[in-house]
Amino acid sequence: MAEDGPRRLRPGALNGRVVLAAGGAGAVGHAVIQLARWAGAIVISTVSGPEKARLATAAGAHHVVNYREGDPAAAIREIAPDGVDIVAEVALGANLALDLAVLRTRGTISTYANDGGKPVHLDVAQNMVLNTRFQFLVLYTAGPEARAAAAEDVAAAVRDNALPVGEQHGLPLLRFPLAHTPDAHRTLENGTTGKILVDVNEHDHAA
Repeated sequence: MAEDGPRRLRPGALNGRVVLAAGGAGAVGHAVIQLARWAGAIVISTVSGPEKARLATAAGAHHVVNYREGDPAAAIREIAPDGVDIVAEVALGANLALDLAVLRTRGTISTYANDGGKPVHLDVAQNMVLNTRFQFLVLYTAGPEARAAAAEDVAAAVRDNALPVGEQHGLPLLRFPLAHTPDAHRTLENGTTGKILVDVNEHDHAA
């Protein structure tokens, strides 16, 4: 989360804030959209095409911007003239220029991954002027307090029915019986959108 942002997520915690969910049709982006909306943020999502725009909108994004068309930074700035407060990023190397073009002063780029593996090059002067906050995140080293808080806050969102899944909620679920686990791996490697689930239920994998 942002240095000057709320320490915990709850309804109203992000009122007045603008959150940019990179790749809103993916599983991480989907969760970002839903949690940010639950906390009261205005949510913008970047996507790569119309079908992914449909999924991000179904997840709850207020605005969707196709980063492959036109001037995505200008489109985001039109929605958020003062800039984005928090960017939830999954492809930092590919998206950093866009993120910095739309980030407000003292905004935060929180990155969970670097899909595509493109190297990250920082313009120090640009980031100094922005007073950019970079928050790299993986649960294993986030610390016990942050993990406990996250578990409590996500559980609260689940109780509020704020994290539904499925095609109608923007996150398709692809199920495979245990015996077809290789097919599940191939589907993942082919870049299918959605969550891939392997069902280990005895009845299903015995069938």
